[in-house]
Amino acid sequence: DVELIEYYDIPKLDLRNKVKQLLAKSPHLYLFFHNLKNRKYNNKLKSTQTEFPKLYLEGRGDVNLDNNGHHSDFFWQMNSDFNSNHLLYEALSNEESILLRNNKICVSSGTVKFCKRNSVDLLCSNGYFGKEHDEIQDFISTYNSTKYYWYSYFKQCNVKIFLTWVKFDNSRIPIADAISDCGGVSAVWQMAFEGFPSIGSTINTDIIFSHAAFSHEIDTKLGSKYSYYIITGYPKDYAGKILKEEAGKLRKKLFERGVKKIVFSIDENSLDDSRWHTGHENQRENFSFILKKVLETPWLGVIFKPKVAKTLRRRLGTVNDLLDEVVKTGRCYIFEESGHFTTIASPLVAGLAADVCIHSDLSGGTAGLECALENLPTLLIDREGCPASKFYELPKEKVIFKNWEDTIDALMEHLQTPNGIPGFGDWTPIIDDLDPFRDGKAVQRMGNYLNWLIQGFEQGLDKDVIMSDAAERYAKEWGNDKVF
Repeated sequence: DVELIEYYDIPKLDLRNKVKQLLAKSPHLYLFFHNLKNRKYNNKLKSTQTEFPKLYLEGRGDVNLDNNGHHSDFFWQMNSDFNSNHLLYEALSNEESILLRNNKICVSSGTVKFCKRNSVDLLCSNGYFGKEHDEIQDFISTYNSTKYYWYSYFKQCNVKIFLTWVKFDNSRIPIADAISDCGGVSAVWQMAFEGFPSIGSTINTDIIFSHAAFSHEIDTKLGSKYSYYIITGYPKDYAGKILKEEAGKLRKKLFERGVKKIVFSIDENSLDDSRWHTGHENQRENFSFILKKVLETPWLGVIFKPKVAKTLRRRLGTVNDLLDEVVKTGRCYIFEESGHFTTIASPLVAGLAADVCIHSDLSGGTAGLECALENLPTLLIDREGCPASKFYELPKEKVIFKNWEDTIDALMEHLQTPNGIPGFGDWTPIIDDLDPFRDGKAVQRMGNYLNWLIQGFEQGLDKDVIMSDAAERYAKEWGNDKVF
């Protein structure tokens, strides 16, 4: 019963895509336009820095160099033995460049001189498969140009480690191959919790820094490729003790407006096209349900820490009127300061200020995990439908809910019950599977491990020897079951 529809291919003139394809086919043009884009920033390393083996840090645009517990691309360096002199970061403005240099971090805009390397050739003939041939050729051309650029960049700046959190597309594969050709190491640190296998999360790298053995099981099922898999625990578990004072001030501020109980509502961003992410309507409901309950309950307060605050108002649409109405009561607080992409504030500061945390997305749940690791009552709402998630091992109707209506009813019962509902928001049944350490030292473990790698390169050792020594040292210090 499949209906067949005849399709006529009408060629379209897509100049942007044509230019992209042209650049991919010519590594020299690719580098030229990269350099042109970055020309206004000073890319020269200080003479004292040129010989240092470096770690190139691919961050999220959070250039925060205060160790205050909030989002920072440098959180692991500031809380470990890693020397900032060995860090290389790409500044996006002159202000960032000055700030980074003042903190002894190497700065480069990304402009490079071309260094030729062997390329991957197309192994299939054109024949009857012209479109397939062109599609594959585009992938290979993009791979070659990307690899040329990064090989040249790493060579020029003496980069020996490429560290990233990005693993959700194929763009980091040629970069990993480029650093390997330079005799260096590629590493990925696990930023987001993943409760079930998803093919888009497959990794190809030398080293993976991960939360727990459960994450290793997921990557094994996905067929991820790596040389060493290092269990560190959740990397931002250090922030709780730093943020408690700030959270206390926020809680006091809401209490001064008559609040007796506070809810932290965690969103998961949204895109215009709901097929590829949660849509705006979904997020509007995530805000409107709790806002209406706060409006009708004089003793209830709410804190929002949007994942992407700078687009929040546009995405909320007509719900903005309701949000403004609740904000005027003084019983609603929104964290709105943004980095280049996401909100600067850590979700933990909001969680520590609240009585109950609610994460309205089960397909992710990282912010919820962060709160649960601090033993904060945390609820999860599975609105999208993720029955395969690890989270479904948590108690239903006490942690896992299907919709906002049931969640709000249970929340109000809990908040109005003396000492609360036993087990409400309690993640104890699976918490050991999500982080075997929970000691606030995960960031130190990761940073020190990276420092061991740099020390090996300073000694002129081969990358395989360096990685082997670091893994052996880590196993002795933290246990053989933490290295795969």
